Amino acid sequence: MSTPGEEFWSDRKVAWYRRALARSDYAGKVLGAIAPLLAGCNSVLDVGAGCGALALPLAERVRCVTALEPAPAMAKALREAAGARGLGNIDVIQARWGEARISRHDMVVCAHVGGLIRSGATFLQEASAVARQGVALVRDTGKGADKFFFRELYPRLLGRPYVDGGSYEETLEELAHLGISPTVTPVGYRSDQPFADLEEACDFWMEYLGVEGNGVRTFLRGFLGERLLHDGAGWIAPYDKQAAVIWWRVKGDRV
Repeated sequence: MSTPGEEFWSDRKVAWYRRALARSDYAGKVLGAIAPLLAGCNSVLDVGAGCGALALPLAERVRCVTALEPAPAMAKALREAAGARGLGNIDVIQARWGEARISRHDMVVCAHVGGLIRSGATFLQEASAVARQGVALVRDTGKGADKFFFRELYPRLLGRPYVDGGSYEETLEELAHLGISPTVTPVGYRSDQPFADLEEACDFWMEYLGVEGNGVRTFLRGFLGERLLHDGAGWIAPYDKQAAVIWWRVKGDRV
């Protein structure tokens, strides 16, 4: 499954994503894994920054962050979140990698942008030229819980199997071809998705799967009612994720 393009992200999908991030321990786990590389960094380039999962907490630690994000809805949400948190040190550039002129930064971060960090991608080599001190990547391992029950729902509603975004091992193989031996740290984190009620949950799955109709909604209402968990007055889709944090130094000896 390819990484969603900028046209995928509507304001509503971004709002759902932000609600999941608000209760996730993702940023703490990733920043903890790259702490040795982050020490001494004053500037960070976050490529494919989304709505700020890493850019916002990074901006609270370093002097300046440049967030490169092509999706208009994501870039808008990131600017709004930075303003709400009083972070004036984030420069949001709405563009893909390679479309904007980027100055060198102490560290380059790229998380969950499969198209840039898979085998054959030129980004892995280009990032080292932009970073003064190091590069950090985050990629799913393919382990952990079934993402939003997609392995069950794709065959039943779309008539095809769900294919995940590939393996982090191919990124390691590409780095090996470049002569880079990175530090790899597996991390587990929560990415539970909250909903006000089952009808909103049905809206979520129908938008993500691109399906519609009363029959589909009726099926999803029963399916999700058996799998989601009560969370106070609402519901959550539990999601236990596993990722690999991959980083290396570009100044002096690589580790």
